[in-house]
Amino acid sequence: MLSKLVIKNIALIDALEIDLSSGMNVLSGETGAGKSIIVDSMNLALGERADRELIRTGADKAVVEAWFAGFSSGVADILEAQEIQIDAQQDLVLSRELSLNGKNVCRINGVLVTLATLKEISDLLVDIHGQHEHQSLLHEKNHIGMLDEFGNDIEKAKSDVAYVFAKYSGVKKRLFALAGSDGDRERRIDMLKYQIDEIQKAAITEGEEQTLKAQKKRLNASERIMDALSGAYDALYEDDNNVLLSLKDVSATLSGIDDVDKKYGEAAGRVDEAYYMLEEIAQSVRDEMSESYFDANELEEIEERLALISSLNKKYGDALVDGGYIKNAQQELNDLVDSEALIGKLENELDERKHELYAQSVKLSELRHATAAMFAEMLALQLTELGMVDASFGVQMSEIKPIDECVFTRNGIDSVEFYISTNRGEPQKPLRKVASGGEVSRIMLALKNIAADEGGIPTMIFDEIDTGISGRMAEVVAKKLQNIAYARQVVCVTHLPQIASMADTHFLILKSSSETKTTTSLTKLEGGMRVDEIARLAGGDSSVSAQHAKEMLQRASEYKAAL
Repeated sequence: MLSKLVIKNIALIDALEIDLSSGMNVLSGETGAGKSIIVDSMNLALGERADRELIRTGADKAVVEAWFAGFSSGVADILEAQEIQIDAQQDLVLSRELSLNGKNVCRINGVLVTLATLKEISDLLVDIHGQHEHQSLLHEKNHIGMLDEFGNDIEKAKSDVAYVFAKYSGVKKRLFALAGSDGDRERRIDMLKYQIDEIQKAAITEGEEQTLKAQKKRLNASERIMDALSGAYDALYEDDNNVLLSLKDVSATLSGIDDVDKKYGEAAGRVDEAYYMLEEIAQSVRDEMSESYFDANELEEIEERLALISSLNKKYGDALVDGGYIKNAQQELNDLVDSEALIGKLENELDERKHELYAQSVKLSELRHATAAMFAEMLALQLTELGMVDASFGVQMSEIKPIDECVFTRNGIDSVEFYISTNRGEPQKPLRKVASGGEVSRIMLALKNIAADEGGIPTMIFDEIDTGISGRMAEVVAKKLQNIAYARQVVCVTHLPQIASMADTHFLILKSSSETKTTTSLTKLEGGMRVDEIARLAGGDSSVSAQHAKEMLQRASEYKAAL
């Protein structure tokens, strides 16, 4: 679950740390206090789109950290693939840093990762329902994915379809490349022959470019090298006061007092060892001097070779050295040369793949049709409980067509759209044309309740789930959220007292101003402070409002105890 959220320099927030609990966490506050800032911060830590406008005025960077206690095996697999070592008992920390200079840094437990990796992991940890998802329900293209989440065997069937579709597409691509005109094939054959010949003539070996660059660097520095070697040799051997001559004098001096104490003789022996070692070094320097000279022709040859390698790398990439490019090019050339026979072979293979793909797609489609009926029934029951007693819900799916009429995709052959009727006796129509804002909120909440029963992502965040809802229905929605919180952690931003009263942990978001700045802060509410806030949400601060708030808290407590 999401155990802690740390926010630094986001909009009106200077520094804020929110310790969240299991169950239902509610955030409330006056309009403009900063509820949306906290949701934006959560989104940022979870890998959603970043906007530098979020950085607090006067700060050069903003940081958000989301701390999670425990994680699934799916998360562990991603961490292992990224070579991030985290103990199962250790908190998982997702962090995001935005800078005014445009840098966008993502980390997992301090290890730098890509934004895609951060998002991949967060998708397994948190399901966030905000305005964007609220609107996604109205887009038909999203319905098939929502339906697929509720089918037990659909994920495996989708994987099978995607695998066969990839093989089918590969054969189709090869056939398309061969089935052009004779002129197209001849031009492609000529180009492939030229490329293969160019690569083979170059005969680039692994590590050659690095070796040539090192040689070029040495040749360009040949004058410096010669000066350094010459100076070193002179200091060792040629100068009147050279090192070797001095060492001989030191050895002789120490040996002269060996009769006084043997330690001086031993010291002289060590000086002799140093002498012979430096003498070897001097010899090596002299040999190096005889080999170190500048050759303009050699430098020119190296530069030409490096230019050739660079040019071919731009054309053919890294596959040039390991033979990957030339291998593929040779395969395509062979295919084109033998194209007439190969076309017939590929046409037969394509037909086999097509029938295999059709069979897998039909299997997936049948699973979806069976799931659609169950899904519509479950959702209709949830909508009834949410006050839409006259509503009927349906999932419209395309019929399974004969193989030659199908349009194949990696996701199967189906189209899916949600239909609804909100009034008794009226026909069902596309959801996007019928549902109001409040109805869409309730439909989405119904979906989340079903998802909670199915298990999966441990934390659900709701922002604006109470859009268009009030009165008695607000209490129903509050109970639905608590039902979800019984199985998952829930974080909910709300302005409804009924939802706030159902919270296991309640936070108040406050905005305060001084002469120089405005800041947002957070307070955990308990006892009388919580009563006061629920009374405020209910629209008053009188003793009657306070009594009403206490009654709502009592009813919520009784409801939770009965779960």
